Amino acid sequence: MLRDVVEGYGKLTKRDLRVLRLIEVGHRRYEYVPEELVVDWARYRKEEVVQSIKRLHYYGFLRRNVAPYRGWKITTHGYDVLALHTLVQRRKILSLSPTPVGVGKESVVYAGVTPSGFKVALKFHRGGVSVFRYERPFLRKVSKYRHLAEVFETRLSALAEYFALSKVFEAGGWVPEPIAYNRHVVLMSYVEGVELYRSEEDMRKIADDVVHTISTALRIGIIHGDLSPYNIIVGDRGYVIDWPQWVPTRHPKAEYYLRRDLATISAFFKKWGVEIPVEELLLAVGKSGDSGKQFLSEIYKQDFL
Repeated sequence: MLRDVVEGYGKLTKRDLRVLRLIEVGHRRYEYVPEELVVDWARYRKEEVVQSIKRLHYYGFLRRNVAPYRGWKITTHGYDVLALHTLVQRRKILSLSPTPVGVGKESVVYAGVTPSGFKVALKFHRGGVSVFRYERPFLRKVSKYRHLAEVFETRLSALAEYFALSKVFEAGGWVPEPIAYNRHVVLMSYVEGVELYRSEEDMRKIADDVVHTISTALRIGIIHGDLSPYNIIVGDRGYVIDWPQWVPTRHPKAEYYLRRDLATISAFFKKWGVEIPVEELLLAVGKSGDSGKQFLSEIYKQDFL
């Protein structure tokens, strides 16, 4: 299925991509955008627009509705195409692997290469997992787009992850370097390695890296929120990945999320005879500033469509 997205994108014309983008814009008012409006907006002959719509539908980038009118809705893979196209146009990525390097419930990850030859990971979010989707400012911002709730939540998750990666990376934590984001996609440096639970490297060294990253994030007001041996990649260092569910240290349930993270990681490393300074890290929450909450105001300023 993912191979179809990559191959399909390569076969789309400039006109096809314009029609797809127009339907995305039309979603501001419609769940299924009327075909006659797409024809009016596209400024191509009707038969050309219809041909593009048929091609997009064939590749699975559009879903059709026939009652009470003929309309079109972008699918998840249609959004994949638009995000990928934007990143290509902005010269953030040159090519993408035809198959994913990682598939989970909440995301799909591809390997890619930038125009300068730098290896990257392209993460397509598949679910709204950010805790901020329940926050009043976000709900207020998107309340008039109820028909696009899933799209907004997915884009919020990608944006939240990009922000967390940016702040933790800048502060010196061991995380993939964030490069760009668009819609529901985050582009970051590719980390060569294996998940912690499959690693046979020096666990003391890895634990030190993980504790350093947790401490760094806490210092700037961020708690990972979903830390486990499955989202720590062991390569030349121990890198903490998957940040869409982060919470600010001033969140009402901050201590709960931090205790859960620390309990999970501590239990894993304890099997290898390595102790994590849990109490010391818990004390760090009280010393952290309000930066995490300030990051939220930056996130809510973004356009989610």
